[in-house]
Amino acid sequence: MTILTSPWTALAVTAVLAWIVKTYVSQVRRKARLPPGPTPRPIIGNVLDMPQTHFGREFAEMSKKHGDVIHLDLLGQSMIVLGSLQSASDLMEKRSNNYSSRPSSVMVDLCGFGWLTVLKNYGTDWRHHRRTFHKYFNPEALPHYQPIQLKVIRELLRNILGRPADLSVPLKLSFGATVMRIAYGLNIDDADNEYYKMVERIGEIGGEIAKPGRFPVEAMPVLRFLPSWFPGAGFKRFAAEAKREMTFTINRLFDAAKAAMDRGEAKDSMVVHFFDDGDAHDELHYAEAMMKELTLTTYAAGADTTNASVAAFFLAMALHPEVQMKAQQELDGVVGTNRLPEFSDRPSLPYIDALVKELLRWHVVLPLGVPHRVIDDDEYRGYLIPGGATIAVNVWSISRDPAVYPDPERFDPERFLKNGRLHLEGRDPANFAFGFGRRVCPGRLFGEASLFILCASVLSAFSIGAPLDKDGSPVVLTYSDIANEMVTRPEVHNYTIQPRSPQAERLVLESC
Repeated sequence: MTILTSPWTALAVTAVLAWIVKTYVSQVRRKARLPPGPTPRPIIGNVLDMPQTHFGREFAEMSKKHGDVIHLDLLGQSMIVLGSLQSASDLMEKRSNNYSSRPSSVMVDLCGFGWLTVLKNYGTDWRHHRRTFHKYFNPEALPHYQPIQLKVIRELLRNILGRPADLSVPLKLSFGATVMRIAYGLNIDDADNEYYKMVERIGEIGGEIAKPGRFPVEAMPVLRFLPSWFPGAGFKRFAAEAKREMTFTINRLFDAAKAAMDRGEAKDSMVVHFFDDGDAHDELHYAEAMMKELTLTTYAAGADTTNASVAAFFLAMALHPEVQMKAQQELDGVVGTNRLPEFSDRPSLPYIDALVKELLRWHVVLPLGVPHRVIDDDEYRGYLIPGGATIAVNVWSISRDPAVYPDPERFDPERFLKNGRLHLEGRDPANFAFGFGRRVCPGRLFGEASLFILCASVLSAFSIGAPLDKDGSPVVLTYSDIANEMVTRPEVHNYTIQPRSPQAERLVLESC
């Protein structure tokens, strides 16, 4: 009897076949337990089902058909999209220990962006970052930043009074200057500033990396092993240059802040507190490296998103003069016309606070938030949530839930007011606009405070109207809600912005 016909060979073949069948059946059963979603195609899965023009709206349409927990197969990688606040809360909040990591990204790694706190995987290093970040942005720390915020906002008012041809430049510069001053103690005076140009460039690179489909290597990671000269490997040359710029920027800004301290010119900032508080004395190299990452994260995460909300504010005021008028009536009654608003006025300005809440809801800066990654297999509503899956929350869809926000496309601050007081009760847009669970933005309170003082200051001093055409007639504006990028911002128009009175103009000129 030959080996090929021996009982042992037959037994081995049978065992292998049994293992193959068992594995196949197991995979079939596993796939059957996944949440519903569009039918995947062979090999590419649901790649062609991914939204092309508006992440929020197109995923919301999928949810109407498949439910608020959707599964997509993207070249073998699972993606779960949560379309309701309930599902997001159940998983991201109540099971945050398993849902607090981040998806892997080839381009993030190649470009050297993995140090950003917001992109770090859940673990010891991230927890250290988080604790340190909280130290600088907890509620007790925020009043220390108010003089800086007021100074920069009032400089913005003067720039607006000068009626720049492009309002977007002073808006971006304003919040860039605020965060740069708080993080590093460095001043930004104009758009030609060296520091401003560097961080703007880092933001541009981040925007490119975040564009779905921009780099094929994200879908086919094996491409990362191509040599940079190979046709189609342009992403490697892009990444090499991006990493060089990132390394230069993170070191240049931190070194500039330290040099200002050495010259005795340091201003109150995160870097100053870091050295003054003795945080740098233990494990100096690690501590400084972490602080470099935290300060640039503060700028990258704060300036861009707040600027997008401010752009939405100007558009909303031009589109809704009745809202603008109510806000100004409240300001006149509380602040008067002989001074500009202060942070201390906030408890007495509930309409302005409600206006900020409506801004967060009406224009969602991050339509899908920042994606999470589930660490281990989980079960939810009888469905399998596979370990390693990317988890995205359709924040845009949550903000448009008509059961919570009637007539959701309407800009209406009064939906957050009751008997003249701020009234949220489970409807606070900040509960979804700033992320979920352990990955919620630690700068949330700072961001809301920044929006409050800007809205109050601008409306106290100016009236905002639609742009005028060449014949002097108001241009008909619309809210263009196209959102196919990670961070979305409406177009900044050449609005008609006038001082509300000669007294208001004088206050703006004297405020700096």
